[in-house]
Amino acid sequence: MPTGSNKTSSEQAIVDALKNKLSAVAETRMGYSATGIDDDMPTPAILVQLETLTELSRQGEKGRFELQFNIGAVVKTSDQTTSELISLTRQLRAALNPADKLCPDARKQTLSDTRFDIAPSHGQLSFADSTLTVEAIL
Repeated sequence: MPTGSNKTSSEQAIVDALKNKLSAVAETRMGYSATGIDDDMPTPAILVQLETLTELSRQGEKGRFELQFNIGAVVKTSDQTTSELISLTRQLRAALNPADKLCPDARKQTLSDTRFDIAPSHGQLSFADSTLTVEAIL
């Protein structure tokens, strides 16, 4: 198998592992942005978007890469929105514990501070967004 294919499958393994971990918390959708989501999306939900893939260094065929994902916890706005988002982010942090590697290619992962965006009207979507950074050898 060519090197490019190995890299692609390693990247896909990281994405698949991330989706599997997050799916244990709530329905997880990959590649969705916050705008244009159907009103019938079940909540709570987790939206994951790969933001960047950066090569940090290279040694022969292998390179050290950094993948940055935007992870958004989503709930419909209600009187309990703040509590629900705090609970979801706590579950996300537990699922993405830095002591547990996502997969064998992942070396290190960090989860940034969480930014909350609570919608002003009941029934609208409110978000808690974090950035997950994964360093991997690909």
